[in-house]
Amino acid sequence: MLQLSQNPPATFSALTRAENLGPDEWQLPWQVAYCKPRQEKALAWELHKLGVTYFLPMALKETSSGGRRRKNLYPLFASYIFLAGDETARLTALRTERIVSFVPVDDAEQPRLQQELQQLELALRCCPDSLELSPRLIPGARAVVIGGPLKGSEGTVVDADRKHKLLLAIIALGAGVTVEIHADLVAPL
Repeated sequence: MLQLSQNPPATFSALTRAENLGPDEWQLPWQVAYCKPRQEKALAWELHKLGVTYFLPMALKETSSGGRRRKNLYPLFASYIFLAGDETARLTALRTERIVSFVPVDDAEQPRLQQELQQLELALRCCPDSLELSPRLIPGARAVVIGGPLKGSEGTVVDADRKHKLLLAIIALGAGVTVEIHADLVAPL
């Protein structure tokens, strides 16, 4: 795992060689690259070196491993990175061999994608502490515990706030119990 200081910048402008995107970059055609698992940051560093404009939205998250709590930046959209530019930028990115495919974005969807990315980048810049990774756990969704002493237990999400309350039901008795468990230990089924 990278140390916090070793993470790539969230944005990089090929036009200005700076870590901030200007109005010109947001007007370029944006592409959505689906990369190999856990390759987002490595791909961002390579794009930085190759001079390709990119946006890798990341949020600070605290996890537990080996009994220790750690903080690091994690991509908001696992395995996805956004690239700006023409076909040359796309081919340059493909040569890194870290990209599996591109998600098609037609010309009609470009203005909306540009606006959404620009708003997300602004939110990350202005209030990074208030953004959280959302594992798509909503009340009523089936979930599984992926770590800790309850690992493998399945249940229904009762509450999806900072700590997820998971309802573990015993069907034969028609009853259940609610356990509060940290968000990074629960995953959707």
